Amino acid sequence: CTRRPRRRRGRSPRPPPMAAEAVARPKARAGRRWRCAAGARLPGVGLALPAVTAAGTLLALLPLAAAQGPEPAPLWPYSETTARAFATLTQASYCDVGADRQALLEWECPECREAGFELDPSTTRFVERQEIWQANSTFALISRLRLTEPKALMSNDGCVVSVRGSETLTNWIRDLQFWRDPVAFEWCDGCFVEDGFYTVTKSLMVRLVPGLQEIGCVPEQELSKAGPGATSSLYFTGHSLGAAVSTLAMCLLQVLGFRVKLSHIFESPRVGNHVFASVFDQEFTRKIPVFRMTYNKDPVPHLPPKLLGFRHVNYEVHYDKHGGYTICPEAEDRRCADRYPLLGLVTHGSDHCTNPLGTRGSICYCPWVDPPKVQQELLV
Repeated sequence: CTRRPRRRRGRSPRPPPMAAEAVARPKARAGRRWRCAAGARLPGVGLALPAVTAAGTLLALLPLAAAQGPEPAPLWPYSETTARAFATLTQASYCDVGADRQALLEWECPECREAGFELDPSTTRFVERQEIWQANSTFALISRLRLTEPKALMSNDGCVVSVRGSETLTNWIRDLQFWRDPVAFEWCDGCFVEDGFYTVTKSLMVRLVPGLQEIGCVPEQELSKAGPGATSSLYFTGHSLGAAVSTLAMCLLQVLGFRVKLSHIFESPRVGNHVFASVFDQEFTRKIPVFRMTYNKDPVPHLPPKLLGFRHVNYEVHYDKHGGYTICPEAEDRRCADRYPLLGLVTHGSDHCTNPLGTRGSICYCPWVDPPKVQQELLV
């Protein structure tokens, strides 16, 4: 794809990406136009877009609501049973080595059945990507999902994508990159996202799309030739870095023709600037149930800091240490995690893995694995 060139006549230099001026673009510029030939590549990702006419644009595939006036955002019904199932699926992404990895190939997710759906273990695949010197630095679990009791929040069979959080050294290196300059995210005009998160996402996408196609999840425009049982519906979950990567992957996969139906992400850091958060809410949160789960005083959802121009996406479901929860329909809502100042959270790192929805009270370990003794003491 190539961007239509613009003539610049004596314009002043562009302000820094996260400056206030960069998030207050005129409506007429909401969504740059791209020339995309059939089989062209999504800029910065290297994945082929569906065929469009020479005059086609990404706006034809993904109409950005940023050009429209604000609308009241619906508050989707929240189900703890469904959230618990997705928490367990998130835990499964940490079962990436040894006997636990092999057990995943036979795992049927009992919590999923309680929520009205089941996994097909025969379709479970591991999507891995090497970074620097570590073979499985980025890891995701994908599997076919079949509804057994269709409910309001889940109305289609599809594929689940569960992205692991920070576990390896290279993950932590990527996590720490938010102190660098943010980078442009071509999904929408004026969008900037954290460089490290975007780097991991692009790395994962190279193998995620073929992996989904292998188990029968294809872009909507390819359903007619994909054979019986194919679907374009996706369900997302992830923890920490995996939550940030899930957020960006949802955007890129939606452009390619996949249809995200539901998302539960846990303890996500802030991913992008105000423009990204706004367009994400318009394209996802107002159309499908998207829940961003936080727990007590976990410091990670407070990073990167707001003073650097980063903003959260909606909706937040915040759990307190007693297991009660609050649903906040507004981003950066002081009734949820934002009630706590960042400087007071440095001693609460254990809250990042603690979660009442996870088996054994933690979300950073396989569903059938007891947390280390030190973690169990912190959970008491």
